[in-house]
Order: sequence, then C-alpha cells, then structure tokens
Amino acid sequence: MNSENYKTEIHNMIQNGKDPKDMVIQMCRPQCKWYDDKYDRCVKAFLSLKNADPEKNCMYPYRDLVTCVEACVQPKIQHALRGNEHGSIFS
Repeated sequence: MNSENYKTEIHNMIQNGKDPKDMVIQMCRPQCKWYDDKYDRCVKAFLSLKNADPEKNCMYPYRDLVTCVEACVQPKIQHALRGNEHGSIFS
C-alpha cells in the first residue's frame, strides 16, 4: 500500500472511531529493522545465559526500537486528525 492509500485509510479509520495505530505500526516497523535486529540479538544473547531475564537486560535496545517506530507512527496519525488540515493543530 502506498503512502496516499495509508493516508486515506488512516483518515477513514479515525472518522469511523477506530484506532489506526496498529496498522501504522505494521507499516513503520520495517523502517526500524536495524533496531529490531539489535533487540533480537540482545534477546538471543541473554537467553543463552542461565538465569537471565531478557526483558530486564534488553531494555535499552527495546526502547530504541519503540522510539524509532513511534517517531514514524506519530506524525502519520497526527496529520490525519481533524483540525490539522493546515499542518498544525495549534495554529
């Protein structure tokens, strides 16, 4: 799906009272492959250790992945909100 189709789909979902975030996350996640791979490597490394909890020990790579995905998702949803037709809700 190209960017214009996503913009239309996001707008339609918002108009129908649905949350488009899960769909946009799926669209944005491939753009953060480097962070995703880094997190996966961390989890695999900690799973190979005894008594290690990857959820606690891989917090920073996971934070980097979430930050990357959110940086992609937020503007796509923000621009589809009512009142943001001219580029800024607060203008």
